[in-house]
Amino acid sequence: MTPSQTTPQPGDRLVAAIEAQTVAIERAMPRAFWTQIVGLTVIMSVAMTAFVVVVKAG
Repeated sequence: MTPSQTTPQPGDRLVAAIEAQTVAIERAMPRAFWTQIVGLTVIMSVAMTAFVVVVKAG
């Protein structure tokens, strides 16, 4: 083996960091997606309730 194959190159650390970040983002996506869905559902239910209250009051 030549020394260039055994010692990590500066670009290798960058590639490894990008791959690790990509894996972390892929793992976090489903949780973020469901959190957004739940948040949107809560906001819509509050908005519909407020709309009904305003219509009945008017």
